[in-house]
Amino acid sequence: MVGFVSHFDGNHELISGKGYDTGVMGSVLALNSFKRDFGLPLGSSGFASSKNADISANVVSLLTAGCFFGAIGAAFTNEAIGRRYTLMIFIVIFLIGALIQTTAFHAIGQIYAGRVIAGLGIGGMSAVTPVFVTENAPARIRGRIAGVFQFMLVIGSTFAYWLDYGVSLHIASVSKQWRIPVGIQLIPGGLMFIGLFFLKESPRWLMKKNRHKEATESLCHIRCSTIDDPEIVNELAEIRAAIEEELNATEGVTWKEIFQAANRWRFLIAFLIMVCQQFSGTNSIGYYAPEIFETVGVSKTNASLFATGVYGTVKVVTTGIFLLIGIDKLGRRPALVAGALWMATMMFIIGGVLHTHPPNTSSKTVSHASIAMVCMIYLYVIGYSASWGPTPWVYVSEIMPNRLRGYGVGLAGKYF
Repeated sequence: MVGFVSHFDGNHELISGKGYDTGVMGSVLALNSFKRDFGLPLGSSGFASSKNADISANVVSLLTAGCFFGAIGAAFTNEAIGRRYTLMIFIVIFLIGALIQTTAFHAIGQIYAGRVIAGLGIGGMSAVTPVFVTENAPARIRGRIAGVFQFMLVIGSTFAYWLDYGVSLHIASVSKQWRIPVGIQLIPGGLMFIGLFFLKESPRWLMKKNRHKEATESLCHIRCSTIDDPEIVNELAEIRAAIEEELNATEGVTWKEIFQAANRWRFLIAFLIMVCQQFSGTNSIGYYAPEIFETVGVSKTNASLFATGVYGTVKVVTTGIFLLIGIDKLGRRPALVAGALWMATMMFIIGGVLHTHPPNTSSKTVSHASIAMVCMIYLYVIGYSASWGPTPWVYVSEIMPNRLRGYGVGLAGKYF
């Protein structure tokens, strides 16, 4: 188990870094130091300035565009060269993008370029990591471990929220104030790149490539055991039997297999599950949290950043509790159905209150309606974190046959 923990820590350190990158820019965009360096209007509340809103939209959409193409590319390299080397390639791409953003100097185009390149790396890593972790995890805890993918995402984003709040309070409003949180994302990425040199390739991928000796060594290392261990012998036999059964059905993986009756519904479900996860609204709040809190009435920058930090903390706590006691007891489908109903209800209430009681952003106090909307946002994220946050990653990995898992998770992950 010690060996597996090293794989677990390494891969989820990477995902924590991805979550950090997702959370950091939304709050950085609210800092006056960033606005001043890139010629944006100061003192605008929420999305009141069209220029600020356009910049925010571009920063978010360009990262997402990069993720889209990175996930597609990873679907190919994941099967061709393995999980470990694919992760190394995309980590390097991510680090280049992060460095470009950190060194930007009065040129918003450099931020844009860095976001696209970082997105390519993030998309590729997001497609590969769930497969790598799922294939290495012991069967009895596989669902819980795959769900920790989402847990580490929210830890990373929450750390970013609180760091941005901290620099807004304790660092003068100069370039250093926004460069520190943007540059810190280089640390988990660099550590993960170094850590991958000490990890082993997925035994399932090695077995599928007929590299049986290496697969045995890899599994023994991950389980911190020896080839004589009955559990190792049984697991190797199960892996080989599952792979041989799937390979005997047809020879070689082709894209035509996606459209076979046994697989096309799996891929369609995987697509729709991940699309629905994105349409749940969580990424909008994650990227634009400070601006959203300002829009509903928490108008001061520091106050909106504090509310954003609380939002992230609620997300971390709820996700952790759900992974510990909920994901393997409630089942995948009931959690998704209940979560969707809960989130829709909270969003409906927020929309209704915002329409009937629009906040006065020039007021120095926060109205009762604004407090209610903030509470609804927190209740919304509780529902998301106990359903559509971690569950889709587990579900998508579980429904794919082993021979198509890399392609399936990779293609579904492009909606991440």
